[in-house]
Amino acid sequence: MNAQHQHFFLLHGLGASGDDLAPVGRLLAEQAGIPAERVTIHAPDAPMAPVTLNNGYRMPSWFDIHGLDRSAPTDLAGIEAAAGRIALLINERAGDEPFWLVGFSQGGVVALRAACCTARVPAGVMLLSTWLPAPDTCTLPADRYDMPIFIGHGDADDVVASASAERMASHLRAAGATQVSQHRYAMAHSICPEELGDMAVWMNAVSVMG
Repeated sequence: MNAQHQHFFLLHGLGASGDDLAPVGRLLAEQAGIPAERVTIHAPDAPMAPVTLNNGYRMPSWFDIHGLDRSAPTDLAGIEAAAGRIALLINERAGDEPFWLVGFSQGGVVALRAACCTARVPAGVMLLSTWLPAPDTCTLPADRYDMPIFIGHGDADDVVASASAERMASHLRAAGATQVSQHRYAMAHSICPEELGDMAVWMNAVSVMG
């Protein structure tokens, strides 16, 4: 693993908080063999906002969700605004040091978009139990073609269909991504120990390649 100080930016799912995902960053860094003193965990909270899917109830949400069906409208403006805020946060806090982006479910949607507009290319992006809304609007800048991307999803996910991972991986490869690593697990809408282990192995592998 790179000897420099590493930054982890973790984006939680709908209705959760940064505190829910921060321990995942610490476990991941530990399993990847990064000493605790060389890791900074950033786990921002999404703003409170009404969510159409939940009858307008206000909750932590990176953007509005109108429905889980593929035909449901997409809050593209909300997604892009959230991605811009995260990219700015990364630019401010990571400086010139390597950084990793991890996004779970709704946070994964934002993580991918943010990875495409940061000032520097991430060391890697981990997209967990997530999906790619409005794929026709998602393009990769030329300098992100070799950006390492880990996609993990549970076969028993009853919130975001596992087929979403297949569609996302196919779109990214068609968009020019050359380092997409896709993984499937016997789990629901969650993160399992096996997935964490695979992510740590993957991080070390792409660090050597980089």
